[in-house]
Amino acid sequence: MMRHLLFFMLVLLIPAPALAGLTLSPANVNNGEVAVLRWQGEPLSFGVVRFLDDVIYLYPDSGGAIALLPIGLSVEEGDYPLHAALVDRRGRTTTVKLQLHVNHKERPLEQLTLPQNMVTPDAESLARIQRESEQLKGLFAARSERFWTHFQRPVDEEVSSVFGKRRLLNGQPKSPHSGTDFRSPAGTPVGSLSHGRVVLVADLFYTGQTVVVDHGEGLFSVYAHLSEVLVDEGRELQVGDVLGEVGSTGRSTGAHLHLTVRLLEERIDPLALLAAFGE
Repeated sequence: MMRHLLFFMLVLLIPAPALAGLTLSPANVNNGEVAVLRWQGEPLSFGVVRFLDDVIYLYPDSGGAIALLPIGLSVEEGDYPLHAALVDRRGRTTTVKLQLHVNHKERPLEQLTLPQNMVTPDAESLARIQRESEQLKGLFAARSERFWTHFQRPVDEEVSSVFGKRRLLNGQPKSPHSGTDFRSPAGTPVGSLSHGRVVLVADLFYTGQTVVVDHGEGLFSVYAHLSEVLVDEGRELQVGDVLGEVGSTGRSTGAHLHLTVRLLEERIDPLALLAAFGE
């Protein structure tokens, strides 16, 4: 609430908008992906943008400032305004309005057959799943200092299952695929997507041996089904640092790496994040 109030106070400071140095890339994006907002020019003392129902901060970057905008899977096709308020170091405010077009991307349907106890957990497992879900929800709500600079794939192998794929498990519809699967053999070293800090190492019901890395500014990466974890909570990582090895723990039908990316609590396509930075 306070963030929203601050945003509107800034917008009202200078009624006449001035377009200067603020760009959106891409301006045409699929749901479930990410857009990058960049300010290039004099350093800012403060910058915010209102997108959908949230206020997102711009953070200092080489040559200006930057913000990552998550476009969730549930965002409908259409045009969406972005209202930015930028304050320079002399206290002058610039307001800018941009427009983002969202396309609906139709994703494939996957049908899987698993042991029934993995599709319909018993009461004890359901209680465990709920506890783990609340734990992860609390982690993803955090906003820490920025660690990330650039990104790279955690493994070299090809993708075996894309983000957002619709799924039927034993004929029952389930939530869309929350990440991207890579066809990596057991024991393959897994590197960190970018600079960050390990905030969770745990054996979880669905994802087995799991590592969660906080990259800052609401960006997290999750590495699932590992056979071995090679880091501890609190460890700071550089991009590409090995954090574990590919396995098939948790609810898994074979060795692979499952990578999930969360940005401001929204699931986004890891490959879209890589593409946005030319990786």
